[in-house]
Amino acid sequence: MAFISIRMFPEVHTTPFRIGIAVICVVLTLFGCSEQPRKAPPTEQEIHAGDSGDASGTRGRHPYRCDDNRPLLVDFKNEGLALELRRDANAAPIILTAPAAGLQYVGDTMSATFSGNEIKIEQADKRPVLCRKATSL
Repeated sequence: MAFISIRMFPEVHTTPFRIGIAVICVVLTLFGCSEQPRKAPPTEQEIHAGDSGDASGTRGRHPYRCDDNRPLLVDFKNEGLALELRRDANAAPIILTAPAAGLQYVGDTMSATFSGNEIKIEQADKRPVLCRKATSL
């Protein structure tokens, strides 16, 4: 027989306690499916990878002025994890990368570290060069 009466199993009757347990299980299951926690706020490098501080409008490009009185163009790439450094728009870039946001950028012969709106560039056998952002973005 396909139909089984509840009267055959009197111990299966629904009680307020069992309904309460079922409701609690459903609520706990729904809380387990809540949205993922938000990431930390973006770093300055991540922000600058998507905007432009240069008249050329090149995405991620920002001009800096160094303490040796020379200009420096910094192109933020790959969500801020890579930099292309050049002294003018037509120069070949020097590429530096960082393993994670907020860490030091390194390349074959050079490294760079950000602090606020400044970038410190270091090369072997040369004095460090400090450059300050030339725009107020």
